[in-house]
Amino acid sequence: MRNAEPSAGIIDSQSVDASEAVGEDSRRYDNGKSRDGHKRHILTDTEGLLLEVTLPTADVHDSKAAPALLETFMDQPGRLLKLV
Repeated sequence: MRNAEPSAGIIDSQSVDASEAVGEDSRRYDNGKSRDGHKRHILTDTEGLLLEVTLPTADVHDSKAAPALLETFMDQPGRLLKLV
Protein backbone atom coordinates (compact mmCIF):
# COMPACT_ATOMS: atom_id res chain seq x y z
CA MET A 1 0.00 0.00 0.00
CA ARG A 2 1.30 3.47 -0.89
CA ASN A 3 1.75 6.17 1.78
CA ALA A 4 -0.46 9.24 1.46
CA GLU A 5 2.58 11.53 1.70
CA PRO A 6 5.50 11.07 -0.71
CA SER A 7 8.98 10.29 0.61
CA ALA A 8 10.82 11.38 -2.57
CA GLY A 9 10.46 14.29 -4.94
CA ILE A 10 11.89 15.89 -8.07
CA ILE A 11 12.61 19.61 -8.60
CA ASP A 12 12.82 21.22 -12.03
CA SER A 13 12.75 24.77 -13.34
CA GLN A 14 11.73 26.48 -16.55
CA SER A 15 12.34 30.04 -17.73
CA VAL A 16 9.27 31.66 -19.25
CA ASP A 17 9.12 34.85 -21.32
CA ALA A 18 6.89 37.55 -19.90
CA SER A 19 4.38 39.47 -21.95
CA GLU A 20 5.04 43.14 -22.64
CA ALA A 21 1.92 43.79 -20.54
CA VAL A 22 3.74 42.47 -17.44
CA GLY A 23 5.36 45.30 -15.50
CA GLU A 24 9.16 45.43 -15.55
CA ASP A 25 9.24 45.46 -11.73
CA SER A 26 7.89 41.87 -11.65
CA ARG A 27 10.13 40.34 -14.34
CA ARG A 28 13.89 39.99 -14.72
CA TYR A 29 16.43 38.72 -17.26
CA ASP A 30 17.85 35.20 -17.06
CA ASN A 31 21.35 35.44 -18.58
CA GLY A 32 21.76 31.68 -18.83
CA LYS A 33 18.62 31.19 -20.90
CA SER A 34 18.41 34.66 -22.54
CA ARG A 35 14.86 35.11 -21.30
CA ASP A 36 13.12 38.16 -19.88
CA GLY A 37 10.40 37.06 -17.52
CA HIS A 38 9.87 34.52 -14.76
CA LYS A 39 10.95 31.03 -13.77
CA ARG A 40 8.77 28.18 -12.68
CA HIS A 41 10.24 26.00 -9.95
CA ILE A 42 8.19 22.83 -9.62
CA LEU A 43 8.31 20.03 -7.06
CA THR A 44 6.65 16.73 -8.04
CA ASP A 45 6.55 13.30 -6.50
CA THR A 46 8.25 10.42 -8.31
CA GLU A 47 5.08 9.73 -10.30
CA GLY A 48 4.97 13.32 -11.60
CA LEU A 49 2.12 14.54 -9.39
CA LEU A 50 2.45 18.22 -8.54
CA LEU A 51 3.41 18.99 -4.94
CA GLU A 52 4.51 22.68 -4.94
CA VAL A 53 5.16 25.54 -7.39
CA THR A 54 6.92 28.88 -7.02
CA LEU A 55 7.12 31.66 -9.64
CA PRO A 56 10.14 33.87 -8.91
CA THR A 57 11.59 36.35 -11.39
CA ALA A 58 13.94 34.87 -14.01
CA ASP A 59 17.11 36.18 -12.36
CA VAL A 60 16.65 33.99 -9.25
CA HIS A 61 19.22 31.19 -9.46
CA ASP A 62 18.03 27.61 -8.95
CA SER A 63 20.39 27.20 -5.98
CA LYS A 64 18.39 29.90 -4.16
CA ALA A 65 14.91 28.91 -5.34
CA ALA A 66 15.11 25.15 -4.65
CA PRO A 67 15.64 25.46 -0.87
CA ALA A 68 12.82 28.01 -0.65
CA LEU A 69 10.52 25.70 -2.62
CA LEU A 70 11.33 22.78 -0.31
CA GLU A 71 10.87 24.91 2.79
CA THR A 72 7.43 26.03 1.63
CA PHE A 73 6.40 22.43 1.02
CA MET A 74 7.91 21.02 4.22
CA ASP A 75 6.38 23.74 6.44
CA GLN A 76 3.00 22.05 6.13
CA PRO A 77 2.24 19.48 8.86
CA GLY A 78 2.95 15.82 8.06
CA ARG A 79 5.33 16.48 5.20
CA LEU A 80 8.68 14.70 5.16
CA LEU A 81 10.62 14.19 1.95
CA LYS A 82 13.63 11.95 2.50
CA LEU A 83 15.04 12.16 -1.02
CA VAL A 84 14.97 15.01 -3.56
